[in-house]
Amino acid sequence: MKTEQIRDLAIKRHNIDANHFQDTYRGLNNSRKSKVFLYGRNMVLEELDALLKKIPVGSKILDIGCGTAHLTNWIKEKGFQVYGLEPSKNMYNYAIQNFPDIEIKKGISSELPYPENFFDMIVAFEVLRYLDKSENIATYKEIYRVLKPKGCFFVTQVNLFSTDFYFIFHKLKGAYCNFLNKTHHHCNFTTPSMQEKIVKKVGFSDVTTIGRMSGSIRFFYKFGNRVGDLYRKFFSKITKQRFTKASNKVFAGHLLVVGTK
Repeated sequence: MKTEQIRDLAIKRHNIDANHFQDTYRGLNNSRKSKVFLYGRNMVLEELDALLKKIPVGSKILDIGCGTAHLTNWIKEKGFQVYGLEPSKNMYNYAIQNFPDIEIKKGISSELPYPENFFDMIVAFEVLRYLDKSENIATYKEIYRVLKPKGCFFVTQVNLFSTDFYFIFHKLKGAYCNFLNKTHHHCNFTTPSMQEKIVKKVGFSDVTTIGRMSGSIRFFYKFGNRVGDLYRKFFSKITKQRFTKASNKVFAGHLLVVGTK
């Protein structure tokens, strides 16, 4: 598929998933999928919270792919001047309904509707994973353009070697969909070293990659909440599930990329 097709497919998927995310963030969805999703997301929020504490209150922050805007509002409540950007119609409608006091625009990550040197920080949760490499690079270039000097970004990516074995599952499902002539969404599998190389090439002066949550926890939840809960509690006792060494962060369930202009 071409870049535009992959991007349009990602938007269509989020139109379909809008109700699911709205219910999940409002605590109305107790499914296995939502449970493990929120577990990992809370770890990602820990990292974002630590970074936000280093930024002056009142700074301008953009949430790319803000979805239902619950994260956007979470940032706003910490005292920041926050903006949201969302291409999905259904997600956008939820966002402006949920938080009408936040400025939220419709738009895509590779064409940010903001002037140069406008933001102190940019956040993108579960956005770049749905876009191909060229769109990822175009997005990083746009992030660089609208960030102020010394501004930073915080994005999530999908680890190629995550121990949830999602890469294998995604490829098998892709083959199945091709056989039945069905559409299968794109996933941008990457590694910490790949991200560091791309981000530095765009022009960022510094980049850090961090792994959060053991991918194996997501795998064990596939056998049910009881099995997943037992494994999660066991794993939580032996590690904080925060990986910074190259030898272990490559296997994490969440790959975080933080860069400074």
